[in-house]
Amino acid sequence: MRIKLFTHTDLDGVGCAVLAYLAFGYENVDVEFCSYDNVNQKVLKFIMSRSLSNSAYYGLYITDLSVSEEVARQIEKHKDNIMPRLFDHHATALWLNKYDWCHVMENLPICSYCKTSGTELFYVYLYNFSMFNMRDADTMKNISKFVAIVRDWDTWRWKELGNAGSICNDMNNLFSMYGIVEFIEWVMAKIALNDSDVFPAFGLEEKTMLAQLRKDINHYVDEKNSQIIKKEDIFGNRYGVVFAERYISELGNRLCELNPKLVYIAIIDISEGKISFRTIRDNINLGDEIAHAYGGGGHPKAAGALLNPDTVEELINNIFGSPNKI
Repeated sequence: MRIKLFTHTDLDGVGCAVLAYLAFGYENVDVEFCSYDNVNQKVLKFIMSRSLSNSAYYGLYITDLSVSEEVARQIEKHKDNIMPRLFDHHATALWLNKYDWCHVMENLPICSYCKTSGTELFYVYLYNFSMFNMRDADTMKNISKFVAIVRDWDTWRWKELGNAGSICNDMNNLFSMYGIVEFIEWVMAKIALNDSDVFPAFGLEEKTMLAQLRKDINHYVDEKNSQIIKKEDIFGNRYGVVFAERYISELGNRLCELNPKLVYIAIIDISEGKISFRTIRDNINLGDEIAHAYGGGGHPKAAGALLNPDTVEELINNIFGSPNKI
């Protein structure tokens, strides 16, 4: 018997996949990595096929993602057969808590002012149901450290942690370099090491890769900083626009630091049809106030949306169609 997991493609979503493999066994987990634009289609397809056949799956998990009202109703209709559980931490998904199989929280109850993540919510659930019982004490410490690293990265707490926070940044950078499959193999091997005092213990190979990446990022940031187009949105916020395809999170954060008069940075990836928003300010919620206007969402300081042809045309006109007022 296997479980089905639908999870996001970022570090937090992949962290959930790592936990599933550790809890249920690699051979017992079937993972589909989803984006916001295809999760509903994938989940609905699974539910319909599951309801019409004697599937070997005994549980459905959705992590670090939410589903639409239509899909939620279908899950509710078939929940006795598919045993669903959804874990998300985005405010835009709080409405899903009306279903008993949904667990959507921005903060953990034990720390009402601390932001949580999909990986942490999933970990708490698995831990409370003793899914890690076969793991030794050192492995459990490593799992807990991994969960904290992912949470601190995804909630931007890492920016407040100084040198300790750099480990979170390094972990995400390694994730971006390795890719999903190789990163999962790498981090599971690190977790399996018994010495919990040094986790994740970057070796010479990782350190060399990270050093080269930092050089590449610094050069990329300098290049894109010289290309910023400064604009003003309908709310009176001054923001910057750049066209970029790499190092999105690091680029957005650094450009905000280099341009303190700008409220946020919009990063447009035309080839992928995506727009990402980043800020380092506390007085704006990018997910609710900015990305939502483009049909997207996300966190207060990091959000995004997909671009359809009409949206791309509107963006281009907004950027190049009028004189720069700043």
